[in-house]
Amino acid sequence: MQSKSIAMTKVERPTSDARQAVLMHIWEKLFLYAGRLLIFAGLAFVWWAIVALGWVDKLFISTPQDVAVFLYQNFSNELVPNMLATLLATLIAFAMSGIFGIMAGLLLVEVPLLKKLTDPFLTAFNSMPRIALAPIFILWFGIGLPSKVALAFSLGFFIVLTSTFAGMKNIDPILIRLSRSLGCSGWQQFTKITLPWAVPSVFAGLKLALIYSFLGVVTSEMLASKIGLGQLIMYYSGILRMDAVMGILIVMAVVAVALTLIADSIEAALLGSWTESSASTKA
Repeated sequence: MQSKSIAMTKVERPTSDARQAVLMHIWEKLFLYAGRLLIFAGLAFVWWAIVALGWVDKLFISTPQDVAVFLYQNFSNELVPNMLATLLATLIAFAMSGIFGIMAGLLLVEVPLLKKLTDPFLTAFNSMPRIALAPIFILWFGIGLPSKVALAFSLGFFIVLTSTFAGMKNIDPILIRLSRSLGCSGWQQFTKITLPWAVPSVFAGLKLALIYSFLGVVTSEMLASKIGLGQLIMYYSGILRMDAVMGILIVMAVVAVALTLIADSIEAALLGSWTESSASTKA
């Protein structure tokens, strides 16, 4: 009987510890979201106070009330279609940047001579201001989706390329020598050492490329586009509708934060499964 009670206490303790850990996690999340909500409310109050006290004219920054009214009245019929157009171009440019950037980075690592040959040209292309390339892309591809994707791709590609190359080249040389001494093939060395070592750097580049692809699309839309958030900003700026401009900027900020959170979740899931599979392989 005594042994049964001891066994019960051993079972109950981990369960209670797990419940406490879950509760602590929930409280931390609630505190985090409540803190963010307070910061947002504080910024909105400061914005309202600046206009109410007459420090800044309403014409230049509008008011939170007017922005809220604009978002409520125009969200479904105007903002959503333009936001979807911007997101479509962003995702296409991001996918192209990720695929071609990773492939190019792997190729340059595996063929050092190619890296030496193309390095000046890659540096020259990457140093070109994208705002100057935008009219060329519009001339080549027209006013529409292709020109927006081209400008965003020109930003994201080099970010992913650089991060992939840096992740591959920063591998500990001791691991490489050890794998060769153990008789690992080139494929085994790539899949067991090179790729796992470079994955965090590649994901960091992909997250940055996602945001820059979004910015590139919006920039292209501001120059010449038929639909998109950037085109809306230019339209409402021309008629001095600052409530609309500020509302669109808030929507863009929310979209950028949402994209970043989604990328963080995907990274955590993939890297976590990768780590677990690596640990099970070692075991």
